[in-house]
Amino acid sequence: MTTLENKIFTLKQNHLIKKMKEMHFLNNLITDSEKIIPYPLSCEIINRTFTPYRNIELSKENFSLSIENEILNCFVPEENDIAYVYFYGGIHDSAEIPIELFPLFIIKIKNISNWLELINKPNFYCLKFFSHKIDKVIDISLLDDEEDVLSVSIGLNA
Repeated sequence: MTTLENKIFTLKQNHLIKKMKEMHFLNNLITDSEKIIPYPLSCEIINRTFTPYRNIELSKENFSLSIENEILNCFVPEENDIAYVYFYGGIHDSAEIPIELFPLFIIKIKNISNWLELINKPNFYCLKFFSHKIDKVIDISLLDDEEDVLSVSIGLNA
């Protein structure tokens, strides 16, 4: 992208973050984040290639505490460690917004469960957690054309 295109994209991303903060549940998560990683670094991380390690499909109602614990176990269990989180959705016109526009957040691992609550919010599409070293990813996404079936994938750095 040219410098002008980058500036326009950054302005659009800032506008999106402002819209996200208007949603009470998203504002709390954003406020509790350690840092927001904007474009273009967010895109570099989100678009990394990972080798699938494990994949399951399940309904939203079957997404349980045991799966949440399995997700937490994928990361180093130290409370002060951080993870990266990417969330696509949450606002009524999310599907019309380029996925690259959504930023990446740095969060404390102990707060992952708060982000997992987004799965049951309106306009949920995708939630990705990256380990501190960005060598593991957990991708929780709605299956195409399904409103209540999730795909949960764990990937390792390719």
